[in-house]
Amino acid sequence: MAKRNHCPKCQRPQNQCLCHTIEQVPLENRLIILQDQKESIHPFNTARLAKLVSPEIELVTSENINEELIQEIKLLRPFLLFKNEGSIALKSENIHLLESNNFIVLDGTWKKARKIYHTWPQLSELPCFHLELSDQKTIYQSIRKSCGETHLSTLEAITETLFMLGEIQENQRNQLLAPLKELIKQQEAFQHKPN
Repeated sequence: MAKRNHCPKCQRPQNQCLCHTIEQVPLENRLIILQDQKESIHPFNTARLAKLVSPEIELVTSENINEELIQEIKLLRPFLLFKNEGSIALKSENIHLLESNNFIVLDGTWKKARKIYHTWPQLSELPCFHLELSDQKTIYQSIRKSCGETHLSTLEAITETLFMLGEIQENQRNQLLAPLKELIKQQEAFQHKPN
């Protein structure tokens, strides 16, 4: 079987290129995604889409996380967007608790994200917040079966956090999610294609 040509930018097959949906959204604050190595090669990886929409986002795979990076992260005074026993729900009324609007996101399955968290115990020293969006369901579940309806994809979580922090407006929220919506549309069309 011949290997399919992929777009060098979005890394999707040429006939499923998402670049036409990408409209860049500049960010003022630092956002670093610490990504599980295996997640980086998943075809439905949304952290890659986040980086395409906002080039200021730093995407670091788990094999490249080191002590120097962790120290650099700590200097940013970020919060960690990660749900655990001690995390606080990020809401408009407690945003004043944040030292800065810089934040870190762990990208991978829950199991892989927890592995990154426990491999680098310095991450537990960061203020830890999670999203609690009772009225929000993921748009991602139809293509990523391991995802529950209340578990947001990395791109959705980043988008909602930026919106809550006031860094993006509604139109930019839609811009950030546009490539993911197109990816889902393509996959759903493929899944419903007659054999």
